[in-house]
Amino acid sequence: MQVDERQTPEPEIHVTDARSSALAAWVQDFVERASRDDVVATFVAAVDDAVTEQVPEIANDPILVQDLHKSTGSQWRAFLALLGDDHRLVLPTQASDLALSLARRGHDLVVLLKIYRVGQQSILQFFDAFITTGDTAAPPRDEILVFMWARASSWVDDAVETLIEAFVAERQRLHDGVVARRNAQIESLLGDSPPSSADLSGSLSHALQHWQTAFVVWAGDAGASTAPLLLKAAQDVADAVRAPRPLTMVAGSRELWGWAATPGQPDFSHLPGLVDGLREDGLHLAIGVAAPGIPGFRTSHAEARAAQRIALHGPQLSPLVAYADVELLCIMGEGSELMRRMVLREAGSLAGADKNMGLVRETVLVYLKTLNVETTAEQLFVHKNTVRYRIARAEELIGHPLTQRSTQLELALRWMERFGPPTSSR
Repeated sequence: MQVDERQTPEPEIHVTDARSSALAAWVQDFVERASRDDVVATFVAAVDDAVTEQVPEIANDPILVQDLHKSTGSQWRAFLALLGDDHRLVLPTQASDLALSLARRGHDLVVLLKIYRVGQQSILQFFDAFITTGDTAAPPRDEILVFMWARASSWVDDAVETLIEAFVAERQRLHDGVVARRNAQIESLLGDSPPSSADLSGSLSHALQHWQTAFVVWAGDAGASTAPLLLKAAQDVADAVRAPRPLTMVAGSRELWGWAATPGQPDFSHLPGLVDGLREDGLHLAIGVAAPGIPGFRTSHAEARAAQRIALHGPQLSPLVAYADVELLCIMGEGSELMRRMVLREAGSLAGADKNMGLVRETVLVYLKTLNVETTAEQLFVHKNTVRYRIARAEELIGHPLTQRSTQLELALRWMERFGPPTSSR
């Protein structure tokens, strides 16, 4: 879960629409308590868990889940900052970003409305559970709840009205002109009955009969410079695989889908050279496996998005993830309890969380790929004896030679490389 860490200066509480000075004092204390990071995190979890449970369009899309977290956290802080004054809406950009992402992904307006309907119910439940009046100087609890419910309802109503306008304007923009036609053509290629390559190659200025390398590039946060950076990264991918200008489609407030076309199977060896630039620009890139024609256009895109989901679920978000490197994890399922059990069973004590155990796992994984001590030492920049020691230590911990059940062990190590050591209680 992500929470907006930016601190809003604590306002001087006036509560001009309150009925008592006691309520004003209570609001001042509430704002101080509710602005703490731990309380913000609790609020965001309460609201967003309810939304993802009841709105599958959000739950099934990790980027939209992140946008939801950012929107909820930033709106809560903005709501608190203005709680002591007469009601007015100051909507954070993160809230607009979520609405724009929904529009750009082709979701109906009803999804946005359902998010705020569920969110409003969760907010009122949070108030009911969080608000206490143990202080004898505080006003009656009913008076507090009526005030808070009224302010929250006004905020949600005004926010929905503003965001509907932003959503409709963005949908209108997407349906106008060249961008709309191109997006519709791309969506038809990804749909259930794709047209032939001859029908669309010319209008898209993209050689659909060639090998297709699909990719997804996204930013951690949306900003004024996000769109140019995403387009630059897309061109960098095309340059790395020796392709002409890529076909791209904006898929959210901070996400772009792309395809690079090459006459033959592309060389991915230059892609790691993009990592430093991606990291500097705050971007992340997921790459599918290249394949020819419209079938490749579709499968490579599905693989790029699967690699993105794996990347977003890991504890450390790498700048670059290739589906070919995480295919087994995608197939097995990163959240599967059966998978976690297999990892614990195959790795045993090798699944320890300390740093030294991480070095042993890294060495064993490289060795299982190379089956050569000298090559392993060269790749890890360590002495051959260090490799031998770590291999011996690993065999001692798992209770058998690495050559036994090596496939299962390598899969377990790959899983831990991406998600970290599991625990038996997970």
